[in-house]
Order: sequence, then C-alpha cells, then structure tokens
Amino acid sequence: MFYFRVLTTLVFLVVFFLGLFHDGFRWILPFLLVLAALCSLNEFIHCGGSKSTSPYQCMAILGSLAFLADAYFYGLEHALIIIGLLPVMMLAVGTFRVDRDFAEAAGKCIIATIYCTVPLALILDIWQRAVEAQYEGGHSNGQHYIIFLVLVTQSSDIGAYLTGRMIGKHKFAPRISPEKTWEGFAGGVVFSVALAVCMFFLWDNMSRIFKLWEVVTLAGLFAVIGPVGDLAESLLKRSAGLKDSGRTGTGMGGMLDIIDSLLFTTIFYYIWLWILHPEIVRSLD
Repeated sequence: MFYFRVLTTLVFLVVFFLGLFHDGFRWILPFLLVLAALCSLNEFIHCGGSKSTSPYQCMAILGSLAFLADAYFYGLEHALIIIGLLPVMMLAVGTFRVDRDFAEAAGKCIIATIYCTVPLALILDIWQRAVEAQYEGGHSNGQHYIIFLVLVTQSSDIGAYLTGRMIGKHKFAPRISPEKTWEGFAGGVVFSVALAVCMFFLWDNMSRIFKLWEVVTLAGLFAVIGPVGDLAESLLKRSAGLKDSGRTGTGMGGMLDIIDSLLFTTIFYYIWLWILHPEIVRSLD
C-alpha cells in the first residue's frame, strides 16, 4: 500500500507540473481542482449519512462550480454574492419540501461548499492571475507560488507520517487520531522547513519570490496549520464512524484525506500573499 501511495503521488506531481508549465496542458490544473472540489464536497455531505440531501447537494455543486468559475474568469470578484446566495437559495428550496431536518441538511451543504471549495478557488485564482500576468509581460514566477504551497504542505504530511512510523511514541491527539504522535509532528516541521530552505537555495525562482525568513516562517506555519486540518477531517470521520472519507483508487482514502491539510494552509497562505505580495493576488485588479 505504501509503494502504491508513492507511485500515485509521483504520477500526480508529473501531471501537476505539466499543468503549471506546459501551454498544451493548461487545462490540467483547473480540471484537478474541479475534480478535487466535487469529490471532497460529495464526501463531506455524505459523511454521517444525512437524510434528504439531494436538492441541497445539487445547490452545493452549483455553488462550488460558481466559486471555481468566478476564480478562473473574474478573480473571485463575486465571491461574496455567491456566499450570500448559498443559504438563501437552499432555504428557499427547503420551504417547498416537508423534510423535518431540512435546516440541518442545508447547513451541512453550505459548510461543505465553503470548506471544500473556497481554498481550491483561491489556488485557481493565484494560478490564473499568474498566467495572465505572464502573458501581459509581467513576472513569470507566479506558478511557483502554487508549487511552494503544495510541496511544502505535503512534505509536512509525509515527514510526520514517516517520523511517526519510525520513532513515534507519544500520542498527539489519541481521541481523534490515535496514530499521530508528537515525534511525527516534530518530523513534519523539520521536513517542511528543510524542503522550503532547499527550494530557496537550489531553485532560483523561489529565491526571487520569497526571502529566506519568509520560506522558513511559511514552512513552519504550514507544519502547524496542516495537522489541524488533518485532525479536523479525522474528527469528521470519527463522528460519522468512518475510516476513510471515500474511495479515490489511490490507496490514500478519500479526496478529503488527501487535501485536508491543503484546505487549511491555503487560507493562511493567501492572506500572507495578500499582505506581503499584493503583486500576485492583486496583479490584475
């Protein structure tokens, strides 16, 4: 199973880099983000087996696609409108139904849409702005912002997993995720910071977009925030009595199991870029 995970991860990275840098594969990243959003949305909604979710799930899917389309075409200019319409439309649908638990089902679908889609829409927004800025004669390093986010976040997960298996003894959150340890957490921090520093010194584009103190701070931030996202998803599965959020055919459980850390780190990363690097997140405003 471990080797299957490694193989699928390598295949993903190859496809991921093609989508970022090869003009003929520009459709790959939007496709992957749409796929991840819809799969994780479906897993979240059905986690716990809520009843009568069909009409609300349809609204959630439309809302998710609206977020991603808005990020791709308009730079999330209409995000507040979409967020405002979600509860209004779902509650409006509920008034024409006789479900006694319609508020619970609608609320779960609203949370699922925002939680599973908004971070991915932010990634798509960064990518789209970077590509357009490059074609307009601006900086050509925009794709590297996404590479840094994905690789450093995932390195924290990998480092925690490997270190925990080798020397993990002291439980990190035994009631939520019994296999997580403090040793694994420390390993995740070391792995993410080490990778970020190596990228800074060995990859010229990284040193152009970030200072050394930034890569160290961001890597440490990802290593702390990422496990919180992982624990939140584990708590969701535990409350529903599930081992995996779904099946993806990758040996890694469901889609939420794969992107749970990324959903958390992306929000804080975007805030960081908004404050310190407005040239990328507001380059086309």
